[in-house]
Amino acid sequence: MSAKRILPARNVVDIDGLIRIADRAEATLLQLRDDLLAPWPRKTSPMISGTRLAQMCNIERTKLNHLCSKGIIPAGQLKGNGRSRMFTLAEARAIVQQIGPHKRRPAGTLGLVVCCGNFKGGVGKTTTTVAVAQGLTLMGHSVCLVDLDPQASTTTLMGFVPDAEVTEDMTVMPVVYGDKEDLLYAALPSYWDGIDLIPSSPDLFGADYYLPNKQASDPTFQFWDVLNKAMQPLREKYDVIIIDTPPTLSYLALASFMASDGMIIPLPPETLDYASSTQFFRQFSELFNSMRHGKQIDKEFEFIKIVLSKVKSSVSMTDIVKTWIKQTYPELLGTAEIPETDLVKNAYAEFKTIYDLESYDGSQRTYNRAIEAFNAVVAELDVSLQTCWAHREMKEAA
Repeated sequence: MSAKRILPARNVVDIDGLIRIADRAEATLLQLRDDLLAPWPRKTSPMISGTRLAQMCNIERTKLNHLCSKGIIPAGQLKGNGRSRMFTLAEARAIVQQIGPHKRRPAGTLGLVVCCGNFKGGVGKTTTTVAVAQGLTLMGHSVCLVDLDPQASTTTLMGFVPDAEVTEDMTVMPVVYGDKEDLLYAALPSYWDGIDLIPSSPDLFGADYYLPNKQASDPTFQFWDVLNKAMQPLREKYDVIIIDTPPTLSYLALASFMASDGMIIPLPPETLDYASSTQFFRQFSELFNSMRHGKQIDKEFEFIKIVLSKVKSSVSMTDIVKTWIKQTYPELLGTAEIPETDLVKNAYAEFKTIYDLESYDGSQRTYNRAIEAFNAVVAELDVSLQTCWAHREMKEAA
């Protein structure tokens, strides 16, 4: 008689088990967010130092202090021995708009829609999207940040818990269903002065069921134009509308591409990410080519900018892959890069971007270099925006 085999215990998970796991995960995230954002369970904007504000305005700190003492600009709050000043984000943005060197959107021109896209995860799409939005506001622009990713990472990074705090009618879905004609209803003021947020939630997965069914039942329906039409009032109100797109070639992603004037593609200089980028451009080009031949629709982007993200300067392959990227995309690749540092990774771990940090406990040089890197990326994007506005202004005048 053979001995009975003793099998390892199974860890079976049924539907009720999945529900319990989901409930626990949501409760844990809520608690983590509340702990990390203490004393309030909502993000608050950082204070801006006088030194940093002077850099934003491209003037010496002594000049900034002089303007404060004369009452030409807000005086801020004196700190320590009274020699340093701190400004609220709203004060800093107002001062930048008053005396900063940055150009504004020309009067009479519409705001521009810029999407941030890549079909591969882990490339820094969401963090780049939010940081670019913040950086543009520090140049004086008004921004509407639109989260179209059903995973809602941008919404989370902006201080909301999607499942608990965002309902379907707060997202773009009422426009998708045809219940609303534009997106103004969904733009919520955020903790960051100058950014309004249109949040996301898992409800957005429903768009890829509804849109193809609607298209099949109504041949006159144009799913690719749903967001473009709804963007018009946003273009009138904001300087820049930035979209965090879905990470797949979905119906909602296509609608967001069709609504966009420009595109940012974060791309880490790593072999697999580079290989994935070639597939992205192949799928991207074939999609629009099929739209051109099947629907007689042409699409033109004012600019497409590849941004090297999560750059690991200490890795030997980094420079080699950079060379591949430069050879492949010479007309698209920007010169500014986003480094991967412990400072940046630790900020993301606390639901923050580099711009959310008021100071850094470690090396001030590391902090300054990280800020300068993101500022350079934002400045390059602003050049593309200004060029687009200039051409449109000239066209209107002709």
